[in-house]
Amino acid sequence: MVKRIISEFLEKALTLRSADELKELEKQIAHTIKNTPENVRLMNAAFSVAYELMVARQKQDAEEKSRRIELSETERNEIALVQRLLDYNMFTYHFQPIVRADNGEIYSYEALMRAEGMPGITPFHILKYAELSHRLGEVEQYTFSNVIRYLDEHPSLFEGRKVFINSMPNVRMGETKLSEISRLLEQHADRIVIEMIENSEFVDDRLRQVKEQFHDMGIPIAIDDFGTGYSNISNLFRYDPDYVKIDRSLISNIHDSPNKRHIVREIIDFCHSNDIMVLAEGVETSEELRAIILMGIDLIQGFYTARPSPEVIHSLPFEIRAEIKAHHLEREDGQRLRIYHSPNGEMISLERLQRAGYSKILVGSGWNEGSIVITGEPQLYTGVHIEIAEGFRGSVTLENAHLSNQVGRPCIDIGDGCDVSLVLVGENKLANSGVRVPQTSSLTLEGNGSIEINLGSADYYGIGNDTSSAHGKLIFDQDGTVAVTAESHSGVCIGSGLGGEIDIRRGRYVIRSMGAMSVGIGSSDGPCKISLLGCSLDVLATGAYSIAIGSVSGSSEISMIYSMIKCHSESQLSVGIGTLHGEKTVIRAESVNMNVSGCGDAVTALGALANKSDITILRSGVKINCEGSQAFVFGSYQGGTCVTLTDVDLTADMATESRVCAIAKEEDIHVRGGKCRISFGNGVIERFVI
Repeated sequence: MVKRIISEFLEKALTLRSADELKELEKQIAHTIKNTPENVRLMNAAFSVAYELMVARQKQDAEEKSRRIELSETERNEIALVQRLLDYNMFTYHFQPIVRADNGEIYSYEALMRAEGMPGITPFHILKYAELSHRLGEVEQYTFSNVIRYLDEHPSLFEGRKVFINSMPNVRMGETKLSEISRLLEQHADRIVIEMIENSEFVDDRLRQVKEQFHDMGIPIAIDDFGTGYSNISNLFRYDPDYVKIDRSLISNIHDSPNKRHIVREIIDFCHSNDIMVLAEGVETSEELRAIILMGIDLIQGFYTARPSPEVIHSLPFEIRAEIKAHHLEREDGQRLRIYHSPNGEMISLERLQRAGYSKILVGSGWNEGSIVITGEPQLYTGVHIEIAEGFRGSVTLENAHLSNQVGRPCIDIGDGCDVSLVLVGENKLANSGVRVPQTSSLTLEGNGSIEINLGSADYYGIGNDTSSAHGKLIFDQDGTVAVTAESHSGVCIGSGLGGEIDIRRGRYVIRSMGAMSVGIGSSDGPCKISLLGCSLDVLATGAYSIAIGSVSGSSEISMIYSMIKCHSESQLSVGIGTLHGEKTVIRAESVNMNVSGCGDAVTALGALANKSDITILRSGVKINCEGSQAFVFGSYQGGTCVTLTDVDLTADMATESRVCAIAKEEDIHVRGGKCRISFGNGVIERFVI
């Protein structure tokens, strides 16, 4: 009881400014405590502490008043504004993106303090006058509480990215406020990074306490302004940070300073050897950007990439991202990427570009609608590739164009939000990689020419997207031949890992997909929707797991009309048309000539090998040849198969121990007209066998 009263007394005493006020408070408290020797001793000690605090505060006020007398009129106006800012917690915050140096994507943000509505009051003024007024602790408190509150009120704006919050760990807050801020930090440990200024005058015991506190909370630490003041490499061991931010004084004009480049390279090498990410602050020019990326910086922050803004931006402009990626590729490849910025309507000669040393054509930068023509010669093989800027709507004509890129990088890279027509004229070839179509874009192939794609990447895709992504809508409306050949680890020749829509309306297709996991047309992990109309397909898929047309792990919906389809799949687990592990396959075929063969331990020609199948075939000719210990004409070895055949001429030659063409309930099999001939190696059965 007495301790609580004394604690309340000391808290109130902290707000008093005169001896008379303190004496009055003493009288009020004295009446509430029982007059015992121990209580009197405790109260006297508390009164002494309160008196010393008041004297110190009076001395502080006098010193502050003396300093204010020395201030100019402008400075007195500034300090008055800062005092008002602190009294009413009028801080606002701008957020500056911190950008990845490999691809230009936003990695995180830094929250930067602002005094909205107070022209001329910068963070420098706030810190200067807060220190003069002995109120830096309030700045620290408000910074944490305000930014965290903003995170709570706008969680979707940051899309899971962390926010760097500036801290002055040598500034003390009251115990009550410190406890409150610590609780907030711990609750948001997964969303913030504490950014501290390195200071060798920081007492080691205090530094150890701060580090342990943040470490116990799971909060990463960043060292700000490294390279100035007390900074040195050995001093980093005192902080053991997760991030180091190199001060802008070292970054400014670094491209013209060998000494700066030497120092920065030493910092980067040391940090990387100790699993510390390195960030360059104050990047303001294209030359500075290139220099630091070539030296291996991890993260970038500066006006050149993005200015601080009250609005949280979610991506940089396409041109900045493209520039960052180009510099990163230059670092990887050891040679500078020369980019040709194509104007609208131009006819571009690949022979001329190669002679001039260009390796990339950038389409749609500065214009987002239009068309270009890229011409080559049948025997001219080039190292040129194409990038299409995000938001582009228009056509790119390839006429006898032979393009190539490094393994793992697309020959034609379509940006987000595009609607592109790729017009084929003559014989076109892509080497090492194919055409990337992100989920937000669409690609239509047109023309009467052909395109041959030879893939060399470990995880490949011909037309679509990589094995960890979905692709945008793919429309094939050309009259020529599309040929895709892949002999590598795993991938999809037409499609992507997570799937998407594929609409083939005409043309001829020769697909060869050979790898540990191979898909001819469709997806590896996601659902796929495939429409085949008036086309000719010849698909081969081999490997440990293979699908000619469909999905490995996702559901598939496949429609085939007026087409000639030849599929062969050969692997341990094999599907001709359908899905391997997906939940369901729906197949609709009308007026098709279909030849499906397969070989493996477990094989199905049409349907889902492990789950449900819904198969309807109308007025078609179907020839099936499968071999395996478990080989089925239709559907799964677990059942759940529905088949409707109307006027279908079906011939199936099966080499299997199971001697069952489908596992299904009798009411789920419908055969009307046509003829079914199913052989298990010792005679033909003139009926459908269940």
